[in-house]
Amino acid sequence: MLANWRFHFVQIVLLALLAVVVWRVLSLQVLEKEFLIDQGTSRWQRAEVINAPRGMLTDRHGEPVAVSTPVVSVWADPRELGESDISRLAAASGVSERTLAARRQQHRAFMYVTRHLAPSDAEEILALGIPGVYGLTEYKRYYPAGEVASHIVGITDIDDRGQEGIELAYDRQLQSRAGKKEVIRDLIGRSVRDVGELEAPKAGRDLSLTLDLRLQYLAYRELKKAVTQMGATGGSVVMMDVHTGDVLAMVNQPGFNPNNRASMTPAAMRNRAMTDQFEPGSVMKPITMAVALQSGQFRPDTVIDTSPGYMRLGSYTIRDFRNYGELDLTGIITKSSNIGMAKVALALEGQDIWDMLYSLGLGQSTGIGYPGEAVGRLPNQVEWRPVEQASMAYGYGIAVTPLQLAQAYSTLANGGHKVNARILMDAPIETGPQVISGEISSQVLAMMETVVQPGGTGTSATLDWFSVAGKTGTVHKVGGEGYFDDRYMSTFVGVAPAQNPEVVTVVVINEPPSDAYYGGRVAAPVFNGIMRQALPLLGVEPDLIPPQARMEGDQ
Repeated sequence: MLANWRFHFVQIVLLALLAVVVWRVLSLQVLEKEFLIDQGTSRWQRAEVINAPRGMLTDRHGEPVAVSTPVVSVWADPRELGESDISRLAAASGVSERTLAARRQQHRAFMYVTRHLAPSDAEEILALGIPGVYGLTEYKRYYPAGEVASHIVGITDIDDRGQEGIELAYDRQLQSRAGKKEVIRDLIGRSVRDVGELEAPKAGRDLSLTLDLRLQYLAYRELKKAVTQMGATGGSVVMMDVHTGDVLAMVNQPGFNPNNRASMTPAAMRNRAMTDQFEPGSVMKPITMAVALQSGQFRPDTVIDTSPGYMRLGSYTIRDFRNYGELDLTGIITKSSNIGMAKVALALEGQDIWDMLYSLGLGQSTGIGYPGEAVGRLPNQVEWRPVEQASMAYGYGIAVTPLQLAQAYSTLANGGHKVNARILMDAPIETGPQVISGEISSQVLAMMETVVQPGGTGTSATLDWFSVAGKTGTVHKVGGEGYFDDRYMSTFVGVAPAQNPEVVTVVVINEPPSDAYYGGRVAAPVFNGIMRQALPLLGVEPDLIPPQARMEGDQ
């Protein structure tokens, strides 16, 4: 009897166990199947980000000036890191234990250990097999031209977002879009198999700049050499195609290396050619002369008496370098006579001069979309006082940027047709109305040719094989209490070849030495150093044969 009871009890127990097993199997395979699959997938299958490169920036010939190179950022899941892991990770990455411990406390599921490592360096950290430590492929911006093109190109931040220059101005076009993919991970979190792509990544759009890197290097070298040798505080050079408005080169001093962030300073990062404005001085005289010729009151051979070398307008005294006596309009440009220019301007309507300056793009943005671009200053008066009218005529009381000067003179050199500056090759070439008649623009350029000839103020800008039309400018810098006695801005604007203009180059030197500060002595030689090499590079045909070469050819 007892034996039968035990036998039945064992049967019941076994049946109960079998029922539990069957129920468990049923639960796992049927009732909880979807839940368990989801839980397993969540532990071993992950969605990873697929980063894409930012759009490349190139010059007009396809040479790269900004590219994105693949790097690896090491990150960790703070929940999986132990105290001993922090020490090992700090030793391998070079990041202090204190920093890593603080990040572990601040972040719940994600923290960067170190970013933008070379793949080989990142692999050394990942090879340690520390739980919760992973690698993420990202992209780092590299600038092949370095400081030569840094001011115009700009920089990005660590997350590859534009911060300065073209990188910021066209950030939306250059920005990439990350994708996603599903992967299977092993016990220590390494990706062992790609399941499939969830969302395709999209690279940023490539942009081609109007810059010519050959000219950019050339202009940068000549400007840096000049600023260094004379001990000036800075300078800018802008080269522009007179027919298209293409900015062929734009350089500044001081410069900075975008590949070495430790060397950057705010002053060095400023694109002075577009953000800094200054009183242009005598480089405005040819433009005022164009107004005078268009008025019909003057001809190139009209004579103006500049004696005795000074004149008073109210409490203001206008002076020339010396008493030039009687000068025709060409002579006023040749000698850069303030008296002559003031007398011509006073015979005109002040509003007509203002209208011309505004039509050439002064007092307004060039429209190329550069962040922080200055618009200059071009005050308009209801009633023009003589002193205001005269000073505006020779470049005082107004403010411009080097780029605005280049754009204005490109219009003059383009037969008087308005030329709008552009920095992107795919931007439309915009030519505006006829601002100056073709005949008058030719007459003004002929006047400007005398500036670089014997007796002119810019003879050091003369080129052996090419005719040059230029204008010098020298002004006192303005401070909080008025004009400085010993601080100057020296400028030279040149058009070459003068007979068939192709390129306008603006050279501005900030605070040259006080004993040699005239634009003809300071800025004109920089123009010469750049253009005698740039024009052959551009394939421009010489329009002059030097006497020496002519004599050798006759022999």
